[in-house]
Amino acid sequence: METNEHIKRAMELRNETPMVNNCARTILRAYAKELGFSEEQAAGLGCNFGGGMKCGGVCGAVTSGLMVLGAKGIDKPNVIREFRQRIADNHNGMINCADLLRANVAKGGGKKEHCDSMICEAIEIVDEIAGAQI
Repeated sequence: METNEHIKRAMELRNETPMVNNCARTILRAYAKELGFSEEQAAGLGCNFGGGMKCGGVCGAVTSGLMVLGAKGIDKPNVIREFRQRIADNHNGMINCADLLRANVAKGGGKKEHCDSMICEAIEIVDEIAGAQI
C-alpha cells in the first residue's frame, strides 16, 4: 500500500517532543503547503479546535477535516454529510471529543493513540473524498 504523505507528516508532527499539536492543528499543518498557507498559519487556525473546540464538542480531527475539504473547494452538503457520517459510523455514532475519549477509556485505550487514530482516519477519508471530486 502506498504511504499517505498527509498521514506521514501528521504522525511526524504528533511524535515531536514536546507534543504541542492537537488533532486539528496536526491535520491543518499536514495540508498547509498544498493549500497555500504556512504551517504556522495552519497551527493558528487549528489551535482552538483541539479537544472538541476546547470543550469536548466535535472532535478536532472532524472539524479540521471539514476545513481542509472546504479549502479544497468541496462544500456540497451531501459530501460533507458523508464525511461526518463515515466517522460517526466507525465510532458508534459519536463525533464529539468527550464521548469518543470516554468510549476509548472504557475500552482501556490511551488518549494519544486514540487521537492519532482519529487523525489518520480523518485524513484517509478527506483524501478519498478529495480524490473522488477531481
